Amino acid sequence: MSNILKMKQGIVRLIDESSEQAYKIAFYSNPDVSRILERLIAEWERNNRKGIPLDYATEEEVEVMYNIAVKISKTPPQALMSTYLSEIMPSSSGEKKKR
Repeated sequence: MSNILKMKQGIVRLIDESSEQAYKIAFYSNPDVSRILERLIAEWERNNRKGIPLDYATEEEVEVMYNIAVKISKTPPQALMSTYLSEIMPSSSGEKKKR
């Protein structure tokens, strides 16, 4: 089995198959993942939705997403949610915090 295939399977296992919603929120709201997925979904749709969007990722894109998935899976869900909420909630000055 190729390394890229193992990483793709790892992303699915760590994020999509996880029952922990905080992992999904943290992964899919990550700006790098969002940017990559935007391209992958467009490519997947151009190919009549054959396979899954992850099938259209370059090796570099898979590596980036895999590393993010591993980092997220090693972080306590409460810490992920705290970070996420602090980023989307306005501060006392009325501005949202930037990543």
